[in-house]
Amino acid sequence: MPNNKLTPDTLNTLDALWKLEKIILDTLDFREVVQKVVDAILTELGYLDLGYKVVVLALVDEDEQVLKRVSLSQTTEARKTREVSELPFDQIVIPLNEEKNLCIKALKEGTVQITQYFPDILTPPISPENAIASQKNAGIKTSMVYPLQIKGKSIGIMIFSMNKREEEVTDQEKALLRYFSDLVAMAVQNSKLYSHLEVERSQLKILNEKLEQLDRLKDDFLSVASHELRTPMTIIKSYLWMLNAGKGGQLNQKQTEYLNKAVTSTERMIALINDMLNISRMEQGRVEFDIKKLDIVELIRDILVDLKVKADERKIYLELENQNEQMFGFTDLGKFTEILINLIGNSLKFTREGGIKVKVTEDDNYVNVSVIDTGAGISIEDQKHLFHKFGRLDNSYQTVAESGGTGLGLYIVKLYIEGMRGTVQASSDGINKGSTFSFTIPKSPPPAQPKTDLTKQPEVTIVKN
Repeated sequence: MPNNKLTPDTLNTLDALWKLEKIILDTLDFREVVQKVVDAILTELGYLDLGYKVVVLALVDEDEQVLKRVSLSQTTEARKTREVSELPFDQIVIPLNEEKNLCIKALKEGTVQITQYFPDILTPPISPENAIASQKNAGIKTSMVYPLQIKGKSIGIMIFSMNKREEEVTDQEKALLRYFSDLVAMAVQNSKLYSHLEVERSQLKILNEKLEQLDRLKDDFLSVASHELRTPMTIIKSYLWMLNAGKGGQLNQKQTEYLNKAVTSTERMIALINDMLNISRMEQGRVEFDIKKLDIVELIRDILVDLKVKADERKIYLELENQNEQMFGFTDLGKFTEILINLIGNSLKFTREGGIKVKVTEDDNYVNVSVIDTGAGISIEDQKHLFHKFGRLDNSYQTVAESGGTGLGLYIVKLYIEGMRGTVQASSDGINKGSTFSFTIPKSPPPAQPKTDLTKQPEVTIVKN
């Protein structure tokens, strides 16, 4: 009959198990967990006094398809096994196809394996002779191998080696070891997940820092490059203008045609440089707004005077729907002018028949401005790319190229409007069905602040009619 005298009573056992759960599950660091689990069974449950001398934790390495030992109990007997071992503890690795090894058998079958023969759990890679020497040096008589399972999948094993025979092990001891093994499996899984998340979080932080650095370098490069390019491009444009004006002699028709193409390309390059400079300043928060209370209708009426000339050239109409009304909002005169010129300019590029209507309405909080055209329209898919850097539409490259677009105008419009506490949106029923671009101007003054930071970019709402 087994000797039950040394087994802790039920109350002490439950108390010890509660302590084990707290110690193990409160620890998330993987290295701490794997060491605590091999020591806790001996110290907290008193199994050291029951003859348990060596506890080993080994885990499956899925990539290498091996069982690796990760922790060993800190006992005299454990030290003695290492003293005569022909391999360091962390180099005792067992391939998962070594099914004669009881550790692999317990792992694959999900059953407890018991042996009085160390080679059953150490070979390979330890030779049978060396395994027997380790067993004798530590005074081990019996070893029990328990699988660690999560949802039916084995993730590792625990080896409990003792200086007593198998028949001296009580059923209660075995049951507690089974419960303890399940607890260890859960703790190891949690700590592995936590460690994995910590590694990913650390890597993500490093990547974000590198991306931010690259973004700053990009902005600095664009700013410097744009400054350096603007002066020579302006000089080139001046010389082209002088040639076109006949300052270098009379030009024939072919020369004039080539010169006009050079002027158009130069103007497009200068526009791109200016746009990049504006974006660089805005994204670095170096743009200030001179917000004043203005009559939005009157402001639009004045802007349309110059733009109507271009509309007449294209033989399309450009009109303000409610030009005799007054609607006041708080905006920056220069920025508002640039916004409206940009939006109407886009409509002029893409409208070949019909025309463009500007409509102004108001509610309690905002003046609403809409630019409505009968032009090429925008597909639902293309609407996703509006208001992004270089967000030109797939079906509009030829038109954009002909008219000198940079793909940055709507992005600048978005930053300006949001910088003045407004919103912008676009809508279209599809190709050849026209488009509507709408934005809002606040009717209340802005809170006092010397500078507006445009590095934060709220989402743009895309509305389908």
